[in-house]
Amino acid sequence: MKLRSNIFEIKLDFDNFQVQRLPYVDGQLENLRVDHNQKYSFFRSGDYIYISPSEVDLPPLGELVTLIVSEVPYVVNSLIRHIFFRAFRARFGHIKPTFSPFTFPSTKDNHNLIFDLLPLELRYAVSYKKLNEVFFKMAERDGYKKFLVVINSSYKWAIRQNCQVLHSMGFNITDLDVAVLERHELSNDVVAPSFRSIGRVKSTSETSAMVETNSGEREFLLKELFLNKNHENVSSYLDFILGDSNAQTILRSVKHREAERNDPGVIYSELTQLADVFSKLDFRNGDGFTFSVSNQSSVDFPSLDLEPPQYLFDVSFSKTDSSPAKGLNSFGPYDYGKFFEISNPNVLVVCHRNSAGAFTQFLARLRDGFNESQTFSKGMLAKYRLHSMTFDCVEVENFTKESFVNAIKSAVERGEKTYDLAIIETREEFKKFSPIDDIYWVSKSILLKHGITVQFIKEANARSPKFILDSCALQIYAKLGGTPWVLPSSPNIAHELIIGVGSTLIRANAYSGSSATRFVGITTFFNADGKYLFSNKSREVVYDDYFQELLSSLSGSLDVISREQGWVEGDIVRIIFHVFKPMKNVEVDVVSALVNNYPQFDIKFTFVSFGEHHPYLLFDLDQSGFTSKFASTSKGKLLPRRGTNLMLEKGICVLQLKGPADIKTDKQGFTGPLLVRIHPKSTFVDATYIVQQIYRLTNISYRSFSPSQLPVSLLYAQLITEQLNKFKGVPEWDPIFIKPLRNKKWFI
Repeated sequence: MKLRSNIFEIKLDFDNFQVQRLPYVDGQLENLRVDHNQKYSFFRSGDYIYISPSEVDLPPLGELVTLIVSEVPYVVNSLIRHIFFRAFRARFGHIKPTFSPFTFPSTKDNHNLIFDLLPLELRYAVSYKKLNEVFFKMAERDGYKKFLVVINSSYKWAIRQNCQVLHSMGFNITDLDVAVLERHELSNDVVAPSFRSIGRVKSTSETSAMVETNSGEREFLLKELFLNKNHENVSSYLDFILGDSNAQTILRSVKHREAERNDPGVIYSELTQLADVFSKLDFRNGDGFTFSVSNQSSVDFPSLDLEPPQYLFDVSFSKTDSSPAKGLNSFGPYDYGKFFEISNPNVLVVCHRNSAGAFTQFLARLRDGFNESQTFSKGMLAKYRLHSMTFDCVEVENFTKESFVNAIKSAVERGEKTYDLAIIETREEFKKFSPIDDIYWVSKSILLKHGITVQFIKEANARSPKFILDSCALQIYAKLGGTPWVLPSSPNIAHELIIGVGSTLIRANAYSGSSATRFVGITTFFNADGKYLFSNKSREVVYDDYFQELLSSLSGSLDVISREQGWVEGDIVRIIFHVFKPMKNVEVDVVSALVNNYPQFDIKFTFVSFGEHHPYLLFDLDQSGFTSKFASTSKGKLLPRRGTNLMLEKGICVLQLKGPADIKTDKQGFTGPLLVRIHPKSTFVDATYIVQQIYRLTNISYRSFSPSQLPVSLLYAQLITEQLNKFKGVPEWDPIFIKPLRNKKWFI
């Protein structure tokens, strides 16, 4: 494997350096920028304001001191950022970058994916242009900080005309989201202005608009407003100018071009070209601080040797396989004959009468098998060792909410039969409706209220189920409360509990000034073998009460688990928390307080956070991709194998969780690694053990037989959070409905 990255090292040829600084005083930083921002850069670190002159002969503004690089890495990193910005501006004066983060638009014609698709008069009005992104990072190696440049890019929409121009053309901006441009007063117009989303237009006059903002309705001049940079606004504008058919043709072409631009080979080639440009710039300031950027991507970091997972299909540890699908076919599910209680499920089926033939055929194939599906020829009864499956089919006359609601209520409330699961027909267009009118969410809420989990199926999949039957049966078994497989766990003298902690902000909208006043905590609990125990939801509370509520919720759950698993005084207990964002010290202190409530146990804990949105990418230049029997084009090109990882520094790892074999089509683009952080206040810090466990927990979601991009602990918390947010808009919904289902995977 010829591993490369989008990380480029910054080279410093000295161990100490000189810099000007002043003791920090309130207001002084702003005054210095007003008076001297054209020739000097200023930033605060700790108790000092640091000063970086752009030229050699400029008069000093502070005391010149000598500092050691290894002792002030954050000062060094800030100096690098400021010097980089000035060097870039000196070389490319025609480009306006942003400073934090450092971004700048590409000026190449082929990096504006819509340019030549538009008529001449629109080519400078609308763009979908590549935005280069440069991040300045630090990593630790052998006790020393390394300074790095990480290069990435994305494509962004823009409509350049202000709303006055659009209004004059006759384009109706009412009900569209708008933003204002904010220019930086001290930048002398060398820094690109920033967009600030402010709200939705309620009404317009000839020169002004009334905008619903988070501080109430406010009036703005149309010339000060711009449409938000999103696909919906661009689509509406192009529909108005070109007509719906022409606009949609252009947007489909743009989507196709973007897929081509997201080819891993193109991405790697372009970011290395950009690094080569940076390597030729002159980075220095007037005090003699100088550095260079390597044009060779760096993978000079240690990596962990992770073992590929095995799957366990019985409690005696004798039935294992490297493939979950093959293991199920050979051995049946893990809990067969032991823990699974619903071996004769009764299933309610609701579909449109025009789809009834397709659905009855689908149900037979689901139960008894389908020869055209190589992995599902024996059917659900044989694969999951069920005794029988009984289906009650109800047909509706039309696709209205009332039809489905009446059909479901009539079936589940008449009391003649208890249902273990429901299969409901759904359609793609239902997604266009709000939850209050969406047949999907309304139907699901009624069924969950009656303790019935639900599987939704589209008509097209019912008629042609070859590729979905296997995963559909897997999800159904999990929703019935089954455990298809677990992961073999090594003998351990410690009890181990994995807790996924998710939270959701209850906020009005995404506009500037939106308050986020209420929080809901979602926790999922797993054994070390990945066996799902249950989930828990905290009350909605204000932020100030969130951590105390989380503590109370966790404490009650630990009481239940310690009793059920027979923890006794003196036992070693390891609790590993998986969270979506890096935990603050106050959150760590909450868990420390929780641990203090259980002095009878020897508890060690770990806080692990995960980042899907970060700039790091990994490439395997030896991976040419492969062609599957279902596709004629190569997929997975340059993608490292699953489990490839780099330890950027102590407790920080990038972990590739999708390899070439996990990519479905060549249109899927490039999948980056997961960023894993272990909080330094953790009392259990074995990084190899923790990352190996994360790697294992991406193989057990039961949504499909393929690995997931997140460990199941967080994936479940995310799914529960997303669905509870949707249910909030459904009348008569109460989160208490899911409490009896907490041991079932109703949300997958």
